[in-house]
Amino acid sequence: MKMWYWIIIGIAIILVIIYFLGPKPPKPKFNNTLPKLTTDLQQLQSKINAEENNKPLRQDNEARIKFFDSSKSKTKYSIIYMHGFAASYRDGYPVNQNSADRLGANIYYNRMPGHGLRAPYSLDDFTAENAWQDAKMDLVIGKNLGEKVIIMSTSTGGTLATKLAAEFPEDIFALIHLSPNFEDDQAGASILGSHWGYKIANLITLGKDRKIKQKTAAEKQYWDTSYNSRALVDLQVLVGTTMKEETFQKVKCPVLTLYYSDNELQEDDHVEVDAIPKILKQFSTPKNLNVLKRLQTQETHFIGSEIKSKDIESVEEEIVDFLRTKLNIKILPKPNN
Repeated sequence: MKMWYWIIIGIAIILVIIYFLGPKPPKPKFNNTLPKLTTDLQQLQSKINAEENNKPLRQDNEARIKFFDSSKSKTKYSIIYMHGFAASYRDGYPVNQNSADRLGANIYYNRMPGHGLRAPYSLDDFTAENAWQDAKMDLVIGKNLGEKVIIMSTSTGGTLATKLAAEFPEDIFALIHLSPNFEDDQAGASILGSHWGYKIANLITLGKDRKIKQKTAAEKQYWDTSYNSRALVDLQVLVGTTMKEETFQKVKCPVLTLYYSDNELQEDDHVEVDAIPKILKQFSTPKNLNVLKRLQTQETHFIGSEIKSKDIESVEEEIVDFLRTKLNIKILPKPNN
């Protein structure tokens, strides 16, 4: 009996040693140098369009500027919409566009690196560093489009939006989080960012690529159905290296956070909703401007998307109320269309 005991202990020690000697995803290097872009808005739009036209994109997945009116001039407010992982601007549409219309704001719809591409290119150049570089460019575009920048985001877009607010507090007027990815809901997800992460991802996905079943033609168009499993590791590296107390404490701007949770069995299954209130308490935003609302009727992680959500109206109402009562912004009436 003693011999078997020591054999088991020995095997366990060897396995632990092998694990900690295994390859680990490289730690990303984030710099805070903002890129330089033209302030001529029509030239900026042409540049973005030209770059997007050279990508193997699925239809209507490109990054774009949507001007408030035909003058194509700078507005008092601008919105940057930052979508989630393996998704597109439609994960928050039409709530994102309707919010811009009610604000009288230009809006920039970002496209995270590698996103919106046709297979087999899906998420090929998505890394934590690339995502951060693009997020900084998004911020510069937003600053060019409006005097005061509001970032609206869904899921991992919220990860990047939070880091932007932490690193560039003078440049961001407010954050509007829809289901922010501060922490993944999947048990053991963080292990992907540790030793053997890329190998573990391949085991989880039963191969090099992760396959995702999307129900409708619209879902297949605007969400990825297949991508390299290494992107799962890079996602966890992004979240794990940025969503920390030191980041949260640097956020000072007004914040509205909305998420879906009807009960313990019927709630957002993409992000850890129980962690959201605890994390928001670490923000340096004044308490009266740090607004958290639990929603119960959307039945999805993608609460602002007409493709996925059962109730986008209440999401819009919460956003309008926040803009009007907390930020003292005059809201335009709903367009007649």
